[in-house]
Amino acid sequence: MTAPKLTLYNTYYCPYAARAVLALAETKQEHEVVELDLSVPRPDWYLKDINPYGQVPALKIGEDHIILESLIVAEYIADLHPESGLIPKDPLQLAQSRYLIHHWGARTQPALFKATITLDAAENAKARQEVFTELEKVDVLLRNVARTPEDKEGPFFLGEKFTFADLALASFLTRLFLVVAYQEEGVEQEFEQALKDNKNLERFREWRDAISQRPTVQKASAPREILVKNYRKFLPKTN
Repeated sequence: MTAPKLTLYNTYYCPYAARAVLALAETKQEHEVVELDLSVPRPDWYLKDINPYGQVPALKIGEDHIILESLIVAEYIADLHPESGLIPKDPLQLAQSRYLIHHWGARTQPALFKATITLDAAENAKARQEVFTELEKVDVLLRNVARTPEDKEGPFFLGEKFTFADLALASFLTRLFLVVAYQEEGVEQEFEQALKDNKNLERFREWRDAISQRPTVQKASAPREILVKNYRKFLPKTN
């Protein structure tokens, strides 16, 4: 039986859509891509036939079925290829992976966004401190992950192997402080230096560096100048 054709509806600078792009790359799954521009209203055909909310990514399976939401799309692709090892087999590790992803979305990403949109100097200083407080909590999660007898030491969430938690957060880690680069020159570098100087973030830095250096992650990432340009479209003006 021939596998159904997969069509990904994507926006190449969207960090959520990048989850699906990376899952396809990691599994070497054949597919087609339809690019959408999020800075303009979505076409009527997309709202009618693909996603009535206009969001990306969306995955069309054959001619009849659509899957929405980035984590669900990425997990579906990973499930098609169990040989990839992306989905942890150990129930505890799977639960911890899901919690790390949840924690990032519920705690870490909002702190980063607050530091991005808070332009008042005093309030921005507080928001920046909150970012590093949250990153330290992520560092604790990375250090306390369960290990199975088969696991080998390594820089990724579960050790040597790149798995679903790494995939789901890769696009956010590679552009961790890039979102603040649109504010003014030097802000991103200030964040990076603070990360480097923080002794409570050694495990986090190791994890982020390993993910950022992975070839599939680099290939799935939009160019820096494109990302900054699009942040300027969507985020508040600095002056």
